[in-house]
Amino acid sequence: METEVVFFSIGIITIIGYIASNIFDRTGIPDTPFLIILGSIAAFFTASTAGLDFIAPYLSALAIAVILFNGGMYLKIRQVIEETPRGFFVTSTSVIITIFVLTVIGYLINFFVFDQSWGTIPAGEWFGQEALLASLFFGAALCGTSSAVIIPLVNKLNLNKKAETFLTIESAFTDVFVVVLSVTILSILSGISNPETSGGASSILLQGIAGKFSIGIVFGMLGGLIWLKILQSFPTRVGRISSQQDVVHDDILTLTTCLMLYGFSEMSGGNGALAALCFGLVLGNGKEFGFIPSFRDNPVDAGSLMRKFQGQISFLLTTFFFVYLGMIFEPVTKIILLGVFITGLLVVARNLSFRITLKKDKSMMKDLPLLSSLLPRGLAAAAVSQLPSTLGYDWPYMQQLVISVIIFSVVAAAIGSFVYGRSEEPEVKETTSSS
Repeated sequence: METEVVFFSIGIITIIGYIASNIFDRTGIPDTPFLIILGSIAAFFTASTAGLDFIAPYLSALAIAVILFNGGMYLKIRQVIEETPRGFFVTSTSVIITIFVLTVIGYLINFFVFDQSWGTIPAGEWFGQEALLASLFFGAALCGTSSAVIIPLVNKLNLNKKAETFLTIESAFTDVFVVVLSVTILSILSGISNPETSGGASSILLQGIAGKFSIGIVFGMLGGLIWLKILQSFPTRVGRISSQQDVVHDDILTLTTCLMLYGFSEMSGGNGALAALCFGLVLGNGKEFGFIPSFRDNPVDAGSLMRKFQGQISFLLTTFFFVYLGMIFEPVTKIILLGVFITGLLVVARNLSFRITLKKDKSMMKDLPLLSSLLPRGLAAAAVSQLPSTLGYDWPYMQQLVISVIIFSVVAAAIGSFVYGRSEEPEVKETTSSS
């Protein structure tokens, strides 16, 4: 594709994304379906989308890091500390129920729809090892919500701060579950194929989850505190920029520091998404660290200009992510119908898990219909769906079915936010936020 065509397309996509976002703000009509449709139209006029396979991992990681960082800056650290234990419990329960439901459905789909293409089942039996693990992988890939969708969405809804904090924490936690569980299942399958490597397969799961959580959180918190200290040495922003000398580069340096922390955390065996979230959380709550002597006399906080810059970068990446989803999806009737059906099951499973874990919380139960619909899958699911083919496992329709569920779960979240998300009075959020 010619350079001028690429530049022109980037401009058109950004303008349409901006218009769709403004329509959402004014009318409550979600912007995500429009962007997905735009991507499908773009794919129709594009000779080949093979180049997207190259940029997909980088776009996914970049979007996760920036969007979680941006979302973290708007959270209240005291509320995060209060909600994290319960959020982890609710999220774990939801993940377990979701994986169980999807594993059963995936196993049945493999047997009745895909003609055992995910693994053969011996004649006269109902159990096939590879088929079971492939179905389990399918469930793990789709067990978590997407921070790239949830965070921009809840920021535009009249949700109370408690629900907003919970949904943000949940999306960050489930990104870890999706990646660790999916990789572990493939490791177990590889161990079955190669008995010499099977010895440690059973211990990978707990070690992987614990390691990724702890390393990601510690790196994000420490990185945030160190960067707050560095920000104290930056010159104070001037009210009016009249020359190049008035420009302060703390915005872009903060963003690149976030990306460095994301990469360093991943290389160290941690989770970059949690590191980015905690980094943003510390920067957005700089004044809360007055117990540290250097911050007591000269507190530093993420100002409105920094939040505006990071928000614009987050908007740009979110827009292109949805367009990308539309471009890589191949609409096949069977896959579309299965995607709609599985999305419906996800809504039911999510509603059930919340009824079990949140039944004593009246404020959360009041928003149960909205919370049940806010189940978009996204970047992590799309990324891990590519792993089986890279490891030599031929599971036809697996990736396209995952993408189909991603698209329809995003649409379900958009519809749910339109139907339920605008019914709450705006002053509820304001009152909660000020407490």
